[in-house]
Amino acid sequence: MTDSTTDEATETETTDTTEAESEAVGEEAAVVDLEAAAEYETVAQELEETVERQQDQIDELNEMVMDLSARLADNDGVGVCPDCRGPIVKSGGFFSKTEIKCQDCGRVYHEY
Repeated sequence: MTDSTTDEATETETTDTTEAESEAVGEEAAVVDLEAAAEYETVAQELEETVERQQDQIDELNEMVMDLSARLADNDGVGVCPDCRGPIVKSGGFFSKTEIKCQDCGRVYHEY
């Protein structure tokens, strides 16, 4: 009986040691995962900020293109519509209001 009692005690110690090692490894993995998640979140926030800045720049450039096309059309030239790439011209006369608009899509950029 002494041998079986010793075997059971050894198995219990081995099981306890294995469980403790598993818990320690699990805690380390959880710490690594938390660090990776925090790093991922930081990178995601930086990318969102970059996209917002780029969208602001795109909007500003679109406004500049529209303004430039309207100014060109105002001087009896022909601008280019950023929406449909049609010609922007100044139209109107003595009895109608003068406006700068796209000939293809009809978008009005400026009215006098």
